[in-house]
Amino acid sequence: MKKIALCLSVLGLVGVSIAIFATAQEPAPPAFERANVTATAEEQNEARELEEDGEDFDADLPKQIQVQVEFIELSHEALTKLLFKSKPVSADATKLREQLQEMVEKKEASVLETMIMIAKSGQKATTESIHEFMYPTEYVPPSIVPNSGGDADAPTHQTPQKTPFPSFATSFELRNLGSTLEIEPTLYNDERVIDLRLAPEMVWHTGSNIWHKGKDSIENDFEVSMPDFYIMRLSLALTCYSGKYHLAGVVSPKDEKGNTDHKRKVMVLVKCDVLTVK
Repeated sequence: MKKIALCLSVLGLVGVSIAIFATAQEPAPPAFERANVTATAEEQNEARELEEDGEDFDADLPKQIQVQVEFIELSHEALTKLLFKSKPVSADATKLREQLQEMVEKKEASVLETMIMIAKSGQKATTESIHEFMYPTEYVPPSIVPNSGGDADAPTHQTPQKTPFPSFATSFELRNLGSTLEIEPTLYNDERVIDLRLAPEMVWHTGSNIWHKGKDSIENDFEVSMPDFYIMRLSLALTCYSGKYHLAGVVSPKDEKGNTDHKRKVMVLVKCDVLTVK
């Protein structure tokens, strides 16, 4: 009887093992298979893109960096709508740039300025599209001197007529009006990632403020004025991946009177491309 019971126990263990093995080998549900296939396809697409990007990339050849800065103007409401549900998980703003391009084609946004330049790694570079505007910064105050032939010792009520000399400028400064871009890119060791320092700027002359005005002794008008400028400027450092767009910042443009227009916004996007010299 003991031998029979032992045999049955052994057979029972073998049956359990077979059942466990069969369960382990049971095929995955179709949904799980599709998920795996999708993930594999995405990985293959990413690998293919990297391979295509690297077809003309030779690490042994010298490199230059092309930097492109775009100012894209849109309404404040459109900007809020565009970014309201945006949850970026990386610095890549290429999809955002594609959405802006669709808005540009629909006349819902406009490209205000595009600046492009190429520089070597670790070198500073500047590009300008400007009008050189010269304006006074210092004035001599108006003065009054007695006319020739007068009696300087005469009483006040008998002093000769005095002639005022108007203010006149003695110092000037040069201001660049237009677009300026300063960059300093630095390549990482893998030569795909760029540390970028940049300072894009747009400047307008929007008018002048009169600080003093009057007439001289022969009724000529004179005035002391200083110019007003409206500036959109960014000064920052970014880490960029070659071929990808990055959102550098958002600024406010000017209105027709030269004041800040809070109803519109300008998005500043940056793209770096590593170029092989061959």
